[in-house]
Amino acid sequence: MKAIFSALILSISVLHADDFADAPDFAHAMQIETRELGGFPVVFHYGEIRPDFEDHSANPHRRRSSLDGPWHFRFDPENIGLTEKWHSSSDLDAWTSVNVPHCWDMMAGGRFWDWSDRSMKNPPMYDGAAWYRRDFDTELLPGKSHRLEFLGVPHRVRIFLNGELLARHEGGGQPFSLNLSNKVRSGSNTLAVQIIRLPNFREKKDGKGFDEIEYTHTRHPKAPDNWPYAGIPRSVSLISENLVTIRKTQIRTLDGKLEAILCLSNHDTKAHNGLASISSSAIESTAALPYEIAPGGHQLLRFSAPLKKDASLWSPDSPQLYQLVASLSEDDAAIDQLQTTFGIRSFRVDGTRFSLNNEPIFLKGAAFYEEHPTRGNALTESDHRDFFKLAKDAKANFVRLHVAERHPLTYQLADQQGVLLCGEWGGFWYKEKSMDAQTKDSQSIFQSLGRCALWDLMNHPSVVIWGIHNECHQFCPEYERFVKMGHELVDQHDWQERPVTWAAWHPHMGQPHFEHADAVGFNEYRGAMDPFEKLEPDLKRTIKENPDKPLIILENGGWSKLGDRGPKERKGNENWQAHLLTRQHEVLSRFSPPLSGYTYWLLVDYRSRKTYTGNRKSDGWSRMGMYNEYGQPKLVRDVFRDLSWPVR
Repeated sequence: MKAIFSALILSISVLHADDFADAPDFAHAMQIETRELGGFPVVFHYGEIRPDFEDHSANPHRRRSSLDGPWHFRFDPENIGLTEKWHSSSDLDAWTSVNVPHCWDMMAGGRFWDWSDRSMKNPPMYDGAAWYRRDFDTELLPGKSHRLEFLGVPHRVRIFLNGELLARHEGGGQPFSLNLSNKVRSGSNTLAVQIIRLPNFREKKDGKGFDEIEYTHTRHPKAPDNWPYAGIPRSVSLISENLVTIRKTQIRTLDGKLEAILCLSNHDTKAHNGLASISSSAIESTAALPYEIAPGGHQLLRFSAPLKKDASLWSPDSPQLYQLVASLSEDDAAIDQLQTTFGIRSFRVDGTRFSLNNEPIFLKGAAFYEEHPTRGNALTESDHRDFFKLAKDAKANFVRLHVAERHPLTYQLADQQGVLLCGEWGGFWYKEKSMDAQTKDSQSIFQSLGRCALWDLMNHPSVVIWGIHNECHQFCPEYERFVKMGHELVDQHDWQERPVTWAAWHPHMGQPHFEHADAVGFNEYRGAMDPFEKLEPDLKRTIKENPDKPLIILENGGWSKLGDRGPKERKGNENWQAHLLTRQHEVLSRFSPPLSGYTYWLLVDYRSRKTYTGNRKSDGWSRMGMYNEYGQPKLVRDVFRDLSWPVR
């Protein structure tokens, strides 16, 4: 065993200095920043307005070519791929063929329980570099610009085209786009992606067990309580479009009218002028607006139109959606269009309750991760739909999307099915140094991912509240500065002014600083990890210290393996897990409101790269779900399904 870890340490020692460094270099390289255009905050990424990633409707002005399918793949445990130019070498004998979307953790030989083998022979435990590569052919048409779209690549990434480094990237779930103008060529092109997964643990000096590696500048300073899947788990596309395009449309409905912001970019070397218009079955017709955009420039246009009197509201019972089509024309000829889906709804904090469309609502929810027992995080559309089927089956109206921006389809399905969401992007278990670094650096990984999520998700009626962190260290002065920064980030970007909360580690210990929150959010495991008798006094104190605000529990639950039945007093079996929720509800419902939201942890069993799952029996699985990993319900699902919560 010591020989294995000596080899691991040796391999890490020869990595490029910035690859595994606890430094913000990859985050800074994304160049994510907010600029004011016409008085509106616009998010830029790699020097470009961050585009729309959701409109896949038929568009005569844009051509989307899928780069999914067969790619070459190769692990790089010694990290020699850069120096040996794997991104351009013609020698592919040592590579294997995989299909993107792809998750390397699910490759043959994987043993999620086996911490003794962290080499590439055990893919889910392998940390280090790996490469994906494919050739593609394209025809370059005159008067077109070209960009590469990734719907999400976790961890640290380098992207190469035809031997040239295009960009560095770091993240979890956010999509990104790269301008290929003057880089892509007619005929054959070679695209290569290097992915670097940081290690979370190192072996103890005595060889008995492991110590966590703590970081300051990464998305997860500690090993997260999930599985850090790696690969290219989402689709890759090549997009060709006109030189003047609508990069993004932002929409809000307020006081009987619709307001729309159109963000335009000009990739031409000459100025362009024309007319922009919007149309939707939900609004009255409105006049077109002229635009005049400089070479290489950007422009923002503001539209306002009355909503039609018969336009319907969006709600869980009736999730009515509309499409807004924004169009550009020059010399009476159409040159671009962008379709954006939206719903008409209001959501706000009303004293100690949440209000949807001016009616009180209780958020009865569960959290889930993006994973599948055989595909890892490379989910199919059917997999995404299955999560919402289970949430509906459990009679949940709310889902917490824990500390990561998810696949765009997640938010689209929630819009379509009337499921309310807590939108999140990061801030998992930050401590003093990491909170200080993320707060002070406007291009830190936390702030960069936050700008992306706030920009990407603004139009979704399903996203009703923002969660800005999970169980960060609330016993230090850095914490208050961090949560204030998170709230200010939301205030700067969210045109719809959604409320802000977070999942505090404890509702009153330390200084949770709920004076900076719109809703008092916390995680609570009384009866599972703490004495049950503390539940009622904790609630009473929290309500007393935070009057006139709603409370929302963002994690609560127990654990069991499907089929393990026994006395309800024996911790860890199905009967105990179900009975614990019954006991919790008996107490919690007496405080509703101000308790206005409850989130069960978790909808489905999930894999965790914490040491407690590192055994053959667990095989990496944490058994805290209402359903097992195959969607089979446990007893606790029935209890959760029947829970009712007062909304007085």
